[in-house]
Amino acid sequence: MKSLPGTCILIADDEEGIRDLFRFTLEPLGVEVVTATDGWEAFEAVQARPFDLVILDVHMPRMSGPEVLVKIRALRPTQRVLVVSSSSDASHAFEQRVSEYGASACLYKPVELDELLGAIDRALSEEGHAA
Repeated sequence: MKSLPGTCILIADDEEGIRDLFRFTLEPLGVEVVTATDGWEAFEAVQARPFDLVILDVHMPRMSGPEVLVKIRALRPTQRVLVVSSSSDASHAFEQRVSEYGASACLYKPVELDELLGAIDRALSEEGHAA
């Protein structure tokens, strides 16, 4: 993956270990990483400024990832969003639902770093999307 200087990504996850892992993975690539510890904090961050990409955990206090995604869509229709879930859904119904709301991808924990970087790369290169 190429370096991403000037890119700003919001990581919203209530697990500190996940936020740190993503931060330590992305910052060396030149990414400005902003973190939120719950869904409400994530939505407030998106209201305050644009991001190149938002990564949302599904299960968070105060507002779930899908709830935040719906609110982000209303506020910033072209915002790029990745959703991360702690449980894989064999039927892919959940994945289908978040993609209908405009998520670029749905990843499942534990997320492999190369899978994460690939999904970020694809999301950032999607045509017709801007922060």
